[in-house]
Amino acid sequence: MNTDIFHEGFMLTEGKTDRKMTLDRKHNFFQILYIKEGLGKMIINKIDVHYLANSIFLMAPEDMYAIDPSEETTYTSIKFTEILFSNKSSLPDRKYWLQQIEHILHHPNIMPGDCISNEEDRERLWRIHDFIVEEYKTKNEFYWSIITNGLTTSLSIIARNIIKKYTPNKEIDPSINLKRTDQILAYIRSNVYDEELMKIENLAAQFNMSQANIVNLFKKETGESIRQYIINYKLMLVKYRLRNTNYTISEIGYELGFTDESHLTKSFKKHFGKTPKQYRLEYQKH
Repeated sequence: MNTDIFHEGFMLTEGKTDRKMTLDRKHNFFQILYIKEGLGKMIINKIDVHYLANSIFLMAPEDMYAIDPSEETTYTSIKFTEILFSNKSSLPDRKYWLQQIEHILHHPNIMPGDCISNEEDRERLWRIHDFIVEEYKTKNEFYWSIITNGLTTSLSIIARNIIKKYTPNKEIDPSINLKRTDQILAYIRSNVYDEELMKIENLAAQFNMSQANIVNLFKKETGESIRQYIINYKLMLVKYRLRNTNYTISEIGYELGFTDESHLTKSFKKHFGKTPKQYRLEYQKH
């Protein structure tokens, strides 16, 4: 089944490929890519990530990506735009739901890779996938409501996995209810590369709070200070880049706002008990 026409902001395609496919043009849609069978790599925003059967990827309009199979790959592509959640066939609370997770949808690939870390959620998503594909093919009565409900549920499951992925302190229970703290977390993740925006006074101004209030609220809700969260989050991104890119340690440090390579090395060793160089070498040995 292959169709290139959006219907109310939705398009479903099933296909196979044994050669590299690149999307090198600007686009205005989101895409969930389900890998049914095959091995290879996805190149997402110039970073290589490997895939295998049952991998699931979410790409935003801002992402550049390609699929490069090492063996024939069978996939389902679901492309959609926000029109899907604003048309008259949507449920009454769909707009509010979209507001809750829109930041996550627009920034799924700060650390590119399979968007699902919980295997039970992966199984749930594949069951919903099968249901959506069947409804799309048969187009029985109420099929469109069933498809939009299925996609909404799928995106909620993906969102909670992405939130967990972006949480340095894994003991913190993520929530997709955008309370004020969730909004602060989302803002930090989106702007962590900008040192000026990460200053407490500027974070407070962004959320119309006093510096004392934002500091106390964040500590109460997350169990750690804003400054510690930013450091932990940056170090998590450092680990990702050490594993998945060829950037030098100095380049990684510069990108993430560390004073120099020495500053990054000291912070990394204090947190993980080894230097960035040691971590990268150990990872490459495996």
